[in-house]
Amino acid sequence: MHLSASGERNKPITIAGAPEKQVTLRSLILEPGVSHLRLQNLTVKGYRNWGIELSGNNHYIYFSGLKIQGGEVGVRLTVGDSGEAPEHGPVSHITLEDCLIQNTVYAGVDGTPGPCNHLTFRKVEVSGAGLQGEASYAADGISIERGHHITVEDCYIHDNGGDGIDLNSRDRTGRVPGVVVRGNRVVRNHLNGVKVWAGGKVEGNAIWGQGDNPLVVGVFNCQAEIVHNTVAYNMWARDFGDRNYAATLGYPEPESGGPARPQVELIMHHNIFAFNTGPAHGEPTGIYVGPGVRWQAEHDNVFFSRAEAEIFLAQRGRENGREISRRDISQGTWTRLSGQGEGDLTVNPRFVSGWPQVDLHLKPGSPAAGRGAY
Repeated sequence: MHLSASGERNKPITIAGAPEKQVTLRSLILEPGVSHLRLQNLTVKGYRNWGIELSGNNHYIYFSGLKIQGGEVGVRLTVGDSGEAPEHGPVSHITLEDCLIQNTVYAGVDGTPGPCNHLTFRKVEVSGAGLQGEASYAADGISIERGHHITVEDCYIHDNGGDGIDLNSRDRTGRVPGVVVRGNRVVRNHLNGVKVWAGGKVEGNAIWGQGDNPLVVGVFNCQAEIVHNTVAYNMWARDFGDRNYAATLGYPEPESGGPARPQVELIMHHNIFAFNTGPAHGEPTGIYVGPGVRWQAEHDNVFFSRAEAEIFLAQRGRENGREISRRDISQGTWTRLSGQGEGDLTVNPRFVSGWPQVDLHLKPGSPAAGRGAY
């Protein structure tokens, strides 16, 4: 189905399936410039390439109640090659709400090349990307290369072959405003869990079961807040897991076009980092803090992954640095060294259940009460 007509700012065109019936389309393509639309209660399946395509210069589009299955990519938000300008212009003010995207060959949602500005993903479930047919490095749940004011909220992003949520991987100048990843469940993705390359606020997320580094913040220069997240039981899966840090903050990736020493102004409090890297992949792992990280605030976090190195402070490079142990945190060495750490704990948070039937809610009487996502 090709859409070539636009609505008006206060009079959008609405296309909706009847609530009691399944209305199925093979694909849905918005021609360049088509804007001010509402598309609701539709099933999109049987397509080969892109289920929903925004061709470019599309604005004020609202999708809700969509079920998108199969094909290469569920939703493609701009057209063009990675790192290049979009063929028909950027998109903006796009909302996906109460949508289900399943079993794509590549990404569930692909914002290549962007820019995709003022995006909202709310109550969206994405699963099975890269697990059907040809596995791919591009099989992320939600992947947006460039854009500002992006919100991913109350979503369930799970069991994808790549990353769960991957934002701003080509915004190399950094300091992207308005990026918020809040209240999501990010579960059993085969690579990273949440990756915000150019900063933003990561708040209230439950991140468990990733195959690789579960939380990546600040590959490019940025400001970032990490607040009330639970990051636990990552890198436990025997079939797709690997040993890595429990989180990397300001980790240099020059091969991705980032600086050798990302400058990250960081607020981090009321998080739980626990039980990261399981026995199938070696010793547990703590978090990595890059040499360019400047603490604005760090307090009331729980660290319980690696007793002798809950925090690795990089100094001159990726491997050179200082290990901060549980004892350093609990006895005040970390506070004297950093000027931070008030209220930090090194205790078993006592989750309802661990691997493999993970439930990151806290048991009654948990010493970590008031911290984490729940």
